[in-house]
Amino acid sequence: MASEGWIVFQPNYRGSDNLGERYMAAIVNDAGKGPGQDVMAGVAELRKRPYVDRTRTAVSGWSYGGFMTAWLIGNYPGEWQAAVAGAPVTNWEDMYNLSDNNVGRGHFFGGSPWTGGRQQAYREQSPITYVAQVRTPTLIMSSTRDFRVPPTQSYELFRALRDNGVETKFVAYPGSVHFPGSPVIMQDVYSRWIGWVRDHLGGSAAARGAVRQ
Repeated sequence: MASEGWIVFQPNYRGSDNLGERYMAAIVNDAGKGPGQDVMAGVAELRKRPYVDRTRTAVSGWSYGGFMTAWLIGNYPGEWQAAVAGAPVTNWEDMYNLSDNNVGRGHFFGGSPWTGGRQQAYREQSPITYVAQVRTPTLIMSSTRDFRVPPTQSYELFRALRDNGVETKFVAYPGSVHFPGSPVIMQDVYSRWIGWVRDHLGGSAAARGAVRQ
């Protein structure tokens, strides 16, 4: 991304594991809203710089970064000109039901979505809940047998965006991996990733920006 001449912002939002246990645990029962506010605070700070063009900003990421990408384009729909969501978590109920660490996901919400009246919290923190607000052209990528984030979540996001008239493309890679390990496939992933952002930001390279989760 930097070699494209883009300003790259990699936010250290709450939930990261390098500022102590309290900071890491701050996303418990707050998977999207709090971290999303952290990202947007950083974006706002960057946009104060005279060399940053706020009209050319992309957001992208893989796994939890894919989740944050889907969350941000749904909750801050006017901020982005392009998005790339890799293996995105879009529905926490599906993560609890189908992921290889479903029980672990339950700890983020205090237990199962099917007990204790927790279903509403799962839905409020799922990006798919806000998909009707998305306007950002979005590339979605996933492995066909991803054990960590089931590819059905990518299909769900793709279909919802298509139904709402949002420009989108979904690329599914073969393999039972969370991120493609084949050098050939990895090259394709990054080529599509950079290409999608490049094609949708437009303008000179020096004027572009990207948020990478």
